[in-house]
Amino acid sequence: MQNLCAALFVSVIFLNNLKQKYINSAVLLLVASVIVKAISAVYKIPLTSYIGATGRGYFNTAYNMYMPVHAVIMGAFPVALTHLISKYREKKDAGKIYMLKRASNILFFAVGILGTVLMLFAAQPYSNIISSPKSVYAIYVMAPTVFFSAMAASKRAFAEGHMNMVPTSAGQVIEAVFKLVFGLLFAKYAMQALYSAYLDTGTVLGTVCNSEEEALSCIYPITSAAAIGGVAAGAFLCWIYCSAYVSVKYGSAYPRIKGRSAAPEIKEILTFSMPIILSSLIQSLSGFADNASIQYCLTLCDQSALREAYAECLRISSTPDSDAVTYIFGLFSSANDLKMLVPSFTMALGVAAVPAITCAYESGSSIYLSSLINSIFKYTSLFAFGGGFFISLTARYILEILYKNSNYDIVLGCTRLSEFYGFTMIFFCLTGAVVFSVQAIGCAAKSIPSFLVAAVIRVALNFLLVSDHRFNIYGAAISDIAGYAVILVSNLYILSKYANVKYTVSKMIVKPFICSIISYFASLYTYRALFHFESELLVFVTLSIIYTAIFTFLIIVSKTVELSELKILQHCKKMA
Repeated sequence: MQNLCAALFVSVIFLNNLKQKYINSAVLLLVASVIVKAISAVYKIPLTSYIGATGRGYFNTAYNMYMPVHAVIMGAFPVALTHLISKYREKKDAGKIYMLKRASNILFFAVGILGTVLMLFAAQPYSNIISSPKSVYAIYVMAPTVFFSAMAASKRAFAEGHMNMVPTSAGQVIEAVFKLVFGLLFAKYAMQALYSAYLDTGTVLGTVCNSEEEALSCIYPITSAAAIGGVAAGAFLCWIYCSAYVSVKYGSAYPRIKGRSAAPEIKEILTFSMPIILSSLIQSLSGFADNASIQYCLTLCDQSALREAYAECLRISSTPDSDAVTYIFGLFSSANDLKMLVPSFTMALGVAAVPAITCAYESGSSIYLSSLINSIFKYTSLFAFGGGFFISLTARYILEILYKNSNYDIVLGCTRLSEFYGFTMIFFCLTGAVVFSVQAIGCAAKSIPSFLVAAVIRVALNFLLVSDHRFNIYGAAISDIAGYAVILVSNLYILSKYANVKYTVSKMIVKPFICSIISYFASLYTYRALFHFESELLVFVTLSIIYTAIFTFLIIVSKTVELSELKILQHCKKMA
């Protein structure tokens, strides 16, 4: 019995150490995410004033083209490299780790070049298919970002395998800062130069414009491409920083091995990556098909009814009828900005979880793996439900703070959609946490069918709902919920079946949901009963304080968050 208790005690200490490392890593990434999101919020206000909602449509079209390639780079190979580095660190195989580092440099370089070339060649056909030919300029400028991101990813994944999230977090901040600086400078200069040319000559890049609407229709594609140039510059500087950090931090830890081919390690990375590549690619292609079908289905709507639904927005923004679909897709993209606020934090939890889950899984104990995954999912749920209801509660005031004085059309067009997206985001966050867990235990291939089914459901619902002018872009939010729900349930089943993970549903989902919905209504009624401010900023701050206070009180009282989740440790100490 004493030996058993001792073994149990050691195992608990092992898991506790993993959890502590995970928490430290997650906190670092969360802090970085907060900084990045703050920068992004600041960035989008002046950017939108330069490029408008129509320009945002071009801007996000380039991102939609970029994301499938980005999924392979950031969603497959880094996870594989992190897993393998973590695995061989446990075995203390320094030579293997060095060869994995060399192999990743070769592999990520090749993938980055290939991705860039693919984007360049596919830019024109894709722009024509979605009836947005002017998007091609932004896509061309976005293409080099693939290579820069790939090279940075190899360095970040290497450090993550050591449970070191400094390059990842600092790299995110560097990328965001310089995206802001260069993106705004490039967009501002392009707007000023092109608009001045129109005022002086009546032309924009050789095209005669008979009105300001025509001029802006020619200017916005170029200013959007200029803003994308800032994204590419930020990715390049992130690569430089990550390379320097890894070289200084780990250069002497793993001595150079000469005369040995990296082919076996490349094969090992590819072998582990292939299921993740397939699942990530399918997931990203699903998103790509989703966005492309949204754009296409908007063209299938009754155009007169669609323009009537957004008549006030189109009038305020001076958008010509020919750009109406691109403009409405730009509103959809602006609403997505709020939708992605919380997932950026939960993605940080998922990234930080990969090496910890791998170690727990390799230990062979389903008990401790279950404990770790339950903890990760619980905190993800707290962010997801708490953040989702908060965004829905405050969406109107956030949009007014950001755009009331510069682009009021976005406030009018996005408020209702953003409120609805607050609930969509919940499913997105929860899905991400489960998918990362499945990938960490090497079962990514088993999740592929769920992505395929979800993709079919989302595209089918887009054709059914988005093409109907009564739903238009609101139909996309409904299809999102359906797709994420399929992936979530399927991957929870995979963890249960293949890793014998046992779930505590009450703590994972039920308690966070109850705390969030009570906080939502209690905050709403408390504000209406006690306060009445004219300033949108004061309303937002007041609602934020009330909601946070109530939510924090509820999760403590309900014991959703406890000081220690390792009660078994206390039991073990008593028995010892």
